[in-house]
Amino acid sequence: MADIFHSILLGIAFFFCNPVLYLLLIGLFLFSAQRVRRERRSFRVKDYGMFNIIFASIVPGLLAGVAGSAVLLLTGVALPFGVIVLFSCAYLVVMLTARLRFLSPAVAGGLVLAVTYFMPDVRTPYAIVNKWLADIHHVNFFSLGIFIAVGMLAECLLVYIWGAKQPSPRLINSRRGGMVGAQEASALWIVPLFFLVPSAGPIGHIGIWPVIQGAGNSFGFALFPLGVGIAQLVTHSLPKPAIRVTGHWLLMTSGVFLVFSGLGGWLHLPILIVAGGVFALVSRIVLLWYHHELREKRPFYFIRPNKGIRVVGVIPHSLGDRMGILPGEEILRVNDIDVSSTYDFYQALQKHVAYCKLEVTDRFGEPRFAKGPVHEDDGHKLGLLLLESDHWTGKLKTKP
Repeated sequence: MADIFHSILLGIAFFFCNPVLYLLLIGLFLFSAQRVRRERRSFRVKDYGMFNIIFASIVPGLLAGVAGSAVLLLTGVALPFGVIVLFSCAYLVVMLTARLRFLSPAVAGGLVLAVTYFMPDVRTPYAIVNKWLADIHHVNFFSLGIFIAVGMLAECLLVYIWGAKQPSPRLINSRRGGMVGAQEASALWIVPLFFLVPSAGPIGHIGIWPVIQGAGNSFGFALFPLGVGIAQLVTHSLPKPAIRVTGHWLLMTSGVFLVFSGLGGWLHLPILIVAGGVFALVSRIVLLWYHHELREKRPFYFIRPNKGIRVVGVIPHSLGDRMGILPGEEILRVNDIDVSSTYDFYQALQKHVAYCKLEVTDRFGEPRFAKGPVHEDDGHKLGLLLLESDHWTGKLKTKP
């Protein structure tokens, strides 16, 4: 038991020795700071704080990591250190693009499978590098395929459940040069995956476990920081339905890859698993192209109405949030005064110091009233991020 505990500690230590972890943490801080700056540039106020964004990603990443690790340990997936190093290098290459949308197990996994299968037999003056190269050449492709599939399913889970939880409102240029609103579903999750490593470790075969045969005779443990990112700018609808479509696409891609991996393991044809990895990589790129086409060809959702003003976002825990105002709705009257600009809006708020009444049209075109008391700490501001006039935003325009 002491040897097993020691091996687990070594696996955790390996997690903190991996440079990918620290690059992901740096990327998480930079991404959060950039998001806050962009919101301030559009609305002069932030929607979520930087540390709120960071901490909101921790629990989903851990939950996905626990679920994925359970699958990997129950099936007995084992990857040698050389393949772990190759996976780390693939993530380093992906992060060099500085694009959150490319941070995906499908992208990194597709690169790893292609390199593993087509890498020539080479030797270097360094014994440790030669050991890693030998690990790559003798890898169990079925184990590698299941590891990548678990990572892709974790990505599906994160995007589908948490992808639209904290969208970032923005103001962007329309195709005709005017200002429109948009919401970007953006997040970075670090998913810790715990799995076996073939080595002279304290864990051996127990009955039919490991289920995946041929990975080794004894095992240790390793913990790998899997990075998952989403950066989808939604201009044609509300974020939630758009992100659900993305989640379905990712689930379909994962399912097809699992079929390729299963057939490859059953028929002992690694090329099928590699083909599945290439399909997953291409599918991820096609998904990005699809998002681009939606932005270019679909009509904008957050546009300035003929009457009133459009709500692009609502600051959490603000008066507007407490009153139930939702992104996409139109505010026609404030305290029984017609409004057509942000200036009109805040002038009308001063009519009643302690109480606010809004006449709102929801996204289905149905009128309703929203009422609420103005507390002293609200400062006569509702916390609504509005599609403002070009007089202010003309200096702050950003591209999609």
